[in-house]
Amino acid sequence: MSKTRRIWNIIVALLMIQGAIFLMTIPEIGFELVAFIVGLILAIRGIKFIIYYLTHAQHMTGGKWMLLIGLILFDLGIFALTLIDKATVIMIIYVVVIHLVAGLLGIVRAVSNKKDGNTGWKIDLAQGIGNLILVVLCLVFIHHVEIPVLIYGAGVIYSAILKIISSFKRTAIVYVQ
Repeated sequence: MSKTRRIWNIIVALLMIQGAIFLMTIPEIGFELVAFIVGLILAIRGIKFIIYYLTHAQHMTGGKWMLLIGLILFDLGIFALTLIDKATVIMIIYVVVIHLVAGLLGIVRAVSNKKDGNTGWKIDLAQGIGNLILVVLCLVFIHHVEIPVLIYGAGVIYSAILKIISSFKRTAIVYVQ
């Protein structure tokens, strides 16, 4: 990781912490902001995957998967944006499913990295377990809108701290000759 990327990661992590603290201080408005942010991020990532497919992946083996993933993420993002003020329980379940998938993928990535002998498997495992704990706590307190916002804010702070830690970790540079 380059020095500018490390600095950028630290700046993003500090902004994540600041945003999480803001959400936790105003949980009534925080829920709608969390739902809006999740929907917006999903839609933007979907657009990125679609652009990637149109510029590069359409010529690759298995490139149509990028288009499919992009369309699904974009659709989920737009769907989440339409549900912001309608049904809070549905939005909480929606956010929980996203974190469940992220947690399981983090654990699978950690197991794969450990088998390969990579040293970054501990951070992936910590992120995966953190996402699964977030899922369980949100499901336990699903009928109280303020508590999932507080739990989500704590999860964002946890993720930001892991991002800062990974920014200071040394990475090996592979030179191809």
